[in-house]
Amino acid sequence: MTAFVDTGFFVALLVERDQFNARAMKALDPKVRMVTSSLVINETISLLQARGLLSLALEYLRGVRSDANLSIVQVDAGLQTKAWELFHRWGGIGVNAVDCTSFAVMQQFHIRRALTFDRHFREAGFEAVC
Repeated sequence: MTAFVDTGFFVALLVERDQFNARAMKALDPKVRMVTSSLVINETISLLQARGLLSLALEYLRGVRSDANLSIVQVDAGLQTKAWELFHRWGGIGVNAVDCTSFAVMQQFHIRRALTFDRHFREAGFEAVC
C-alpha cells in the first residue's frame, strides 16, 4: 500500500506533545510506502522552525532526505499548474495551496490514501488513514 504523508502527520510524529502524536505513532506501518511532496517538507520544517524547534526541523530534514521508505515528489511546473487549478475549486472551503499540491500529487500517482488529520483530504475524495 502507498500513502501520501501530510504536514500534520509529520509534525504529530515529531512533537510528542502534539495532540495527534499517539494516533500518528499508531498509524505508522513499515509496510506502507510513503510519498510526500517537496512543498510538504518545506511546510513541515517552516512550521517546526516557527514553533522554536529549529534543531528538530534540521534533524527531520536530514532524516527524510535519507529515508528509503519515503519518496519525495519535487513539484514541477505541471504539478504546480494542476495545484493552482485545484485551488480554484477547493480554496473557498479553506483548503490551502500546499494541500492542493498534495491533491495534485495524489492524483498524478493514483494515491488514494493519506496519512493526515486534515479533513480536507476526505472532502476532496481521498481516504484519510488517521
